[in-house]
This record gives sequence, structure tokens and C-alpha cells, in this order.
Amino acid sequence: GPLIALGRLAGLLAFYLILWQIMFIGRVGWIERAWGHDRLSRFHHFFGIVAIAILALHPILLTLGYSKLAQTTLTSQFLLFLSKYHYTISALIAYLMFLGIVVLSLWVIRKRLKYETWYYIHLTLYVAIILSFFHQIPNSHDLSGRVVGTYWWILFLATLANVLYYRFARPMLNLWRHQFRVGQIKKENENVLSIVINGKNLDRLKAYAGQFILVRFLAKNFYWEEHPFSLSEKPIGERFRITVKAVGDFTSKLATLPLGSRVFVEGPLGRFTADRAGKKKILLIAGGIGITPLRGLFEQFKTDNRPADLIYVARSENDFALKNELDQMTGINNKIYYIPEDKVGRLTPELIKNSIEDITERFIYLCGPPPMMKVVREYLKFLGVNKDLILYEKFQLG
Repeated sequence: GPLIALGRLAGLLAFYLILWQIMFIGRVGWIERAWGHDRLSRFHHFFGIVAIAILALHPILLTLGYSKLAQTTLTSQFLLFLSKYHYTISALIAYLMFLGIVVLSLWVIRKRLKYETWYYIHLTLYVAIILSFFHQIPNSHDLSGRVVGTYWWILFLATLANVLYYRFARPMLNLWRHQFRVGQIKKENENVLSIVINGKNLDRLKAYAGQFILVRFLAKNFYWEEHPFSLSEKPIGERFRITVKAVGDFTSKLATLPLGSRVFVEGPLGRFTADRAGKKKILLIAGGIGITPLRGLFEQFKTDNRPADLIYVARSENDFALKNELDQMTGINNKIYYIPEDKVGRLTPELIKNSIEDITERFIYLCGPPPMMKVVREYLKFLGVNKDLILYEKFQLG
């Protein structure tokens, strides 16, 4: 009894958590606005590990429990499940798919895969969920009641509808409604270029400085890849702009993107926005290409006459992207401190304190490579900055 009951509970609980995991990363508008994409990505990753750990127990506990009840071997009981129970082979396939996706999502393995390879393998999660659902309905005694069974159907269909709309239908509708196209490509320095995406009625998307979008360029050699990029200027008029550093195969070939190419856009996403600072004075700290969302925020604060300073760290003078634009935004209440590491050295608590004396009174936006952000957060903690006054996003997709 207990083994069977725990096995059934493990299956239901795992599926319930997996549905929430999908909702977290499904670009669902009301969830995104409440939590922000960075936090949702972390939830998605955490719930995925917990759900699969619970799911792994489901067939083991049921096989142990029923084999003990029937006084048969574990192998015989497992084969009986596969041969006599509805959709159990489909469930076994889904089970192996879930385990495979989790293994491929481990950092040690994922970093060796191309982003697009990992992305398309990850999409098989939807197939695994559907296979699992149709195994549960005819086999689960817990779902046999009309009320509970109806609830489970509603839960499944509501998740499916939200994900289909926000991840697929809405971006296609936006492509038709806003007519996104590549309007301009400008080389900023040796490794960085900006891409202007033109469109119609972009004010209806309600994009804000600091947010990011996911783009898929509908051109030869670009169709199959979707990537997230921050908006590198305050959204205005009929255009978005992203600024990209060449760090991989996809970003390295963006300079060859044909002008006029149509663009599939998801978003805008994220809560890395100006309103998070409240009425406090502001400090922006950027590392490398992490300047892209902060450049837009710096412009927004300048426009709003808000005191805001920027510390910008790069490897050398030549690596400061968008420097000419930033220099034009400086003023009495908007100072920029450039720190080229080859001349000044790495950022230190002393450098931060010497630049910003009232550091503990600032609301701080931080963006850059994850190792750099981790170190800077420790520096700020050392300087006495309340962690609630530090806002950062990793811009990673779950």
C-alpha cells in the first residue's frame, strides 16, 4: 500500500511541477510582469530538477509495490505494466526524454553544445508532457472522479493554451501586425555591431529601456536560430535597436544579415527597468557587452532628469562599445567612469568607493558576465550596500 500510494503521488506531483515549470519559461505575460524573466528562468531550472527527481521514483515505487502485492518478480511486474496498461510504453518514452533533457541541461554538458542544438532538443519537453498526460488519464485511480479529472484536464489545457499563445501565436501575430524588418546594421568596433529593427506601431508593445527581446531573423542561414538580446537604446518611434558582440557562430555572422530581412520577435521581456529604482539616486555598473541594457537605462534617466552615474569596465579602451553615444549623455548629474583593465586594473571596492562616495544611498543596476557580477556583488556587500538595492539579470533562458 504505502509504496503504491507514494508512487502514484510521485507521478502526479512531478507532472504538476512540470506544468508550472513550463509556465515559468513560457513567456506568459501575467507571470513575466509579476516575477521577471531572470527569476523565472531560475525557477524553471530548479523546478525541473525537483520534478525529474520525483518523477524518477514513480515507476520504481509502483513496480516495487505491485510486485510485492502480486508476489511476482520486479521484471515480470515491469513487463506487465508495459503490456497491459494503457499508454505505458508512451510513458516510458516520455520518462526517458525527461531524464535526457535534464542531463543535457547540466552545465557541464550544455556548455559543450551549440545553443541551437540544446534549444531544439529542449523543445521535445512538450512531446514528453503530452505523452505523460495521456498515460495518466486512463491509468490513475486518483483522476477517476469527475471533479478531479476535470480539474486535471483544465490544468493541462490552460498550460498548453498559455504556452501556445505566448510562445508561438503572439509572436506570429506581432510579426504580421508590426512588420519587423532589419533596417540598419552598424559596426560599433572590431567585435561589436548594432542592428536596428524597424516596425509599425511599436508603442503598442510597451517596451522599456533595460528590457530584452528574442529575435529570429527570417533570412537564409538564420531561420533556425533564436537568441535573446537587450535593447541598447531607449525604445522610441518605429524602431528597436540591439547591440551584439561576436562571441560565437551566430553572432559572428550577423554582419552578413541582409537589410530588409523580416524578424520574428518575442517580448519585450524582463523587469530590468527604470521604475525599479524608485526615487533613489542611481548607479549603473556595466562589464563588457553588459553595457547594452544599461546604455538604454542611462539614456532614460538622463531624459527623466534623474541623477545617475555609470561605471563601465572593459578590457581596453577599444572595447568600450557605444562610447560616443554615452559621452553625449554625460552631465552634472550623469557622470561616466571608464575603467580599462589593461591600464587601470580590475574593478575593486576602492575604485567604486572613490568614484561614488554615497554608494550606500544608491539603487544599483548591474550587468555583465556572470563571474564579474558575482564579484561586484561581493564588493558592494563589503561596502555596506543593502542587497535589496542591487538589481541584476543574467539574461539566460531556461
